[in-house]
Amino acid sequence: MKIALIRKDYFLSRGGGERYAVNLSQGLTKLGHEVHVFAHQWDKTINPAIIFHKVPTLTLFSSLKNLSFAYNCRKVLARENFDIIHSLSQSYSQDVYRMGDGIHRYWLRIQTPNSFCRFLKTLTPRQQTILYLEKQTFHPSNYMMIICNSCLSKKHAIHYYQVPQERIRVVYNGVDHSYFHPKQRERYNEEVRKKLQISKKDFVILFVARNFDRKGLGCLIKALPLIQKGGKFLKVLVVGKGNPVPYRKIATQAGCGKQLFFAGETDNIVQFYGVGDILVLPTHYDPFSNVCLEALACGIPVVTTKENGVAEIIKPGETGVVISDPSSREELAAGISRFFFSGVKDSDRMKAVNSVKKFTIEENTRQTLKVYHRVLLMKKQLKKIF
Repeated sequence: MKIALIRKDYFLSRGGGERYAVNLSQGLTKLGHEVHVFAHQWDKTINPAIIFHKVPTLTLFSSLKNLSFAYNCRKVLARENFDIIHSLSQSYSQDVYRMGDGIHRYWLRIQTPNSFCRFLKTLTPRQQTILYLEKQTFHPSNYMMIICNSCLSKKHAIHYYQVPQERIRVVYNGVDHSYFHPKQRERYNEEVRKKLQISKKDFVILFVARNFDRKGLGCLIKALPLIQKGGKFLKVLVVGKGNPVPYRKIATQAGCGKQLFFAGETDNIVQFYGVGDILVLPTHYDPFSNVCLEALACGIPVVTTKENGVAEIIKPGETGVVISDPSSREELAAGISRFFFSGVKDSDRMKAVNSVKKFTIEENTRQTLKVYHRVLLMKKQLKKIF
């Protein structure tokens, strides 16, 4: 098949969405398909068999960036014919749309519970643009099939945009088990602890995100004082893009400033999976957090919330803990304590690894191809009608 993949930014070292685009394109290429990537910027060192197309994008404001990318993408795509057009970013017209970023209308409800304040917020140019793009993406004439990365996302797509059941599929993310595996602990644990001046006896909570507020870093810090016994041996290692200043302030006010370490962004995330004892992501909303899947593959139990699609694959009490309210300090502290006081045993690590063995890039690619074949069948049926 000749396949067009749309993703504004295409980098293996960036967030989950970008890394997913790279993995899928390489998986499809490996199976012999002709893959074209339509992006504004990309990593030029990735698979030379993939054909890249530059999509002009205005970069002055984020709202203009997304809008201009969607508009220009349609123009660039019109120059060629494809069997399948698969968008991983919001766009006007595609055969398949993968809603990796979830539903913005739902996120607005969580972010701004007061309906009047939420209405005022939607009047800003940025929110108007995001909501317009989302509405266009989910317009029935602009897609043939929707791929969700969790049942949580599927539920929201049906509720907010009335996507018919027969036009939506859940395809869970995959992980590269040759890269994300428990032996990374042997390789990096001692080295990274020494570099960050974290003691060997310290219990390290890993927090990985590109949006500290949405992913609940403040909630995590506020829960730390509730973990009393042996709390001085508890450390939080924050990895990702974000301003540490307000969170250092929260930690200082909570009396746990010395327990917080900021490592910044990294191109080598596995070194931190090698040092973490558990991963805690008290996210307010996440369709399916890739970092949780990667952590489990590395043998790290996960504490997260029911607002994270990855909660669907966690076995509570065995491979992690799922809490109902990210703002509940008591519930979050209890979830962390489950592993802190008893320690993370080798058996716990193996349970985590085994729980995600079936979530591979190859399986994700196979399931995605099933959706493509469904679309090709739908196109054939439409040709017969017209």
